[in-house]
Amino acid sequence: MPKHLPSQPIGARPDPGAVEAWETDGGACPGVQPARDIPAARPAAPSAAEVAELPTRARTLVEAATANGWDVTVTSQGIVEGAHVRTITLTGAFPTPTTLAELTARCVWYGGTYWGEVSERNGRYAGGFGEFLAWVREAPAMCRAGKEARWIQPGSPLPGTELETVPLPQWYEGAPRERIVVRDARMYARYTQTIHQDDTGIPVREAPGYGRPHLSGDAVRAFLGGSLGFWLSSQATITDDGTIIYRQSSGHSAITFTPDRDSGVIITHPERYITAEAYRVTGHGRLPQIWTQAAVREAVAEATRPGPIDWPDGWALLMPDESVRFAPRGFPWKSADVYIAEPTAAPQAWGPRCATCGRYATEHDPARGWGRRCSNFQPPTDT
Repeated sequence: MPKHLPSQPIGARPDPGAVEAWETDGGACPGVQPARDIPAARPAAPSAAEVAELPTRARTLVEAATANGWDVTVTSQGIVEGAHVRTITLTGAFPTPTTLAELTARCVWYGGTYWGEVSERNGRYAGGFGEFLAWVREAPAMCRAGKEARWIQPGSPLPGTELETVPLPQWYEGAPRERIVVRDARMYARYTQTIHQDDTGIPVREAPGYGRPHLSGDAVRAFLGGSLGFWLSSQATITDDGTIIYRQSSGHSAITFTPDRDSGVIITHPERYITAEAYRVTGHGRLPQIWTQAAVREAVAEATRPGPIDWPDGWALLMPDESVRFAPRGFPWKSADVYIAEPTAAPQAWGPRCATCGRYATEHDPARGWGRRCSNFQPPTDT
């Protein structure tokens, strides 16, 4: 007659750890418990013969665990309801940035079937076999990578300056602290996303771009704005080198966004980034022209102004050589021209302004207009 725990519904499988007797070739015998005062001896690793007798997927698990530095033991729980129950126990101590992570896992097999209901990893529900196997393979490497990459431990303070969606309120009377608003942060055009997977904290459950490693700066800014505004416990900082760190709460693992500094800084405030007195501007299919600082700022502001929904947006970037690349909003059937503005010496005299648009002659760009078209002057072209 099958034996069930009181808390189990009829028909549910019993927890093999609760079975006190089982059928063996020698008949029923009681389970043996080690004395409390004497530490139990560490079971020996399974022999090749024992591994060969395991179900196929259990054998795959043992081989993967052994290859990744886990200590493996296989314990027979006997026969339960006609099926041979085995428990594969994994233990390991792997280095992290601050300590050794002592990881444990218990994988139970009911005959040839993985018994997910009672399998555990670090005291938590283990999930499906594929997820369990991936964790066994990746957890040691994650700890080692965290040590090499200096992953931020859950509960530790985030380095850098606080990022938030709103500035500190005027009524704030706490300790002085610096805060940068997300829309004002210096952000780059491209980032590499690293998801910290230290097993001592709550795993990352939300990541922009479905966890893809490479993201645009606009995607990172949108993610920060949405997450910091929605999760009241969320935290984000930005370091002096532009690295952004985010986590959903102090107990969660973190996400790091490392900028590609060669991709350029996204220009959100033209007056902050466009500082040269004059620029040599090259437009698509046009000879270079000399523009004033004000003209470049106005063109960039016009280029980055939001356009119709689903139409290509304009953009502007400050490159490492201090040049500015920008493009106006496009049309669904036509890509926008890209302009390059390089700092240059201002002319000794700009000459008179146009009576129609108020620009200098060298700043006329009637093909684009930048908000104020002028047909009074046609710049020379190289075609």
